[in-house]
Amino acid sequence: MTATKLVGPPRLPAGGACALLFFTVLLGMISRPGRALALECTDLSGAVYVTGSTAAKPILVEVAKILVAQTPPVTVVYSGQGSCAGVDAVLNGKPLYGSGTTSLSYWDMTGTEAKCTVSAASKGVIADVGMSDVFANTCFALPGGLPSNMEDFLGPIQTMTFVVPKSSPEKVISAEAAYYVFGFGSASGVAPWTDQSWILHRDEQSGTQRMIGAAIGVSPERWKGTVTSSSSELLTRLTGAGTGAAAIGILSADLAQGNRGVMNILAYQQGGQSCGYYPDRDGFGNEKSNVRDGHYAIWGPLHLFTRVTSGGYPLNPAAAAVIGYVTGTKVPPSGLDIIALEAQTHVIPQCAMRVKRVQEMGPLSSFAPVGACGCYYDKVANGTTACKPCVAARDCPAAAPFCSYGYCETQ
Repeated sequence: MTATKLVGPPRLPAGGACALLFFTVLLGMISRPGRALALECTDLSGAVYVTGSTAAKPILVEVAKILVAQTPPVTVVYSGQGSCAGVDAVLNGKPLYGSGTTSLSYWDMTGTEAKCTVSAASKGVIADVGMSDVFANTCFALPGGLPSNMEDFLGPIQTMTFVVPKSSPEKVISAEAAYYVFGFGSASGVAPWTDQSWILHRDEQSGTQRMIGAAIGVSPERWKGTVTSSSSELLTRLTGAGTGAAAIGILSADLAQGNRGVMNILAYQQGGQSCGYYPDRDGFGNEKSNVRDGHYAIWGPLHLFTRVTSGGYPLNPAAAAVIGYVTGTKVPPSGLDIIALEAQTHVIPQCAMRVKRVQEMGPLSSFAPVGACGCYYDKVANGTTACKPCVAARDCPAAAPFCSYGYCETQ
């Protein structure tokens, strides 16, 4: 399914440090007077290359810390290029060299970030894992689905939002209003968002823009307003000097909620709904209750694409480890609480969801995950839960008979 084309206005517009260095790193640093040559990524121990979406970077950092501390070490090398670039890297084997960036990130066991280079000498290097906020067919026409040697592993749920400066009086936006604002810009007729210099968005490679475009019916390459090169740039412009009620932008929930001191997330009213909903039960929470039960509409799973064997297993064992930790299918080492980490970074583990969808902005169906963690997620996300604590199933009532992550759950 590709994003819906903008074909005409719908009815009812509405507004509303590391001191420890690896020996391989030292070998890669050749000193010159006043200058050091950049470290080649291929000189890093057991490099596994990940590219694409930036939304899951905080989780990837924690995974990188685990893997680089192993024996032998595995170094996660990362390039944040946008969701569709992540799909392209695995689907079409697009080399990292010449793909728009030659400086990649990697982390040591403390989480300290450093840079390495993919040069012409290593131009054959391609990504082992492509991360995307959206389904592959939201980026590319795939009438036959993914090729048999490529698999889409689903990670935590990400939420996309409309945001305004803290000084803005606006509280809600409908799908119809967003259609006009981002589809027609200055000609939208939707006050106060009629100045294209303050209608801020990403580019067409952005997963945030593609998912929201699918929700409001505006093809990602036809958005009006001011293009920003990154979510960080959009954040800076939205919250900088001179902003006011005319400013509006789009951000994933991790950035939006992490900057609530300077911006507000708008409630969103999808077509067919009688009112707008925040991702959380209000504009200040973190438990994502309205995403988890389907009231808030703009969300989807993180996708981790990799090449696989005929049996469906990742070709690269290091890629399998990255995917396993991020998706929660591989048990993390003691001391790393993936669910708490996901709550802190404003994404939702699959085990906390009560609905699911299998295509971009597609219909919802009920979801009852085995090993549900909704109660525990509530606790670590907002500090409280109404669920009964338990040590074993015998502590739980018939209505919620399973003891999971220390609380009584229905499944």
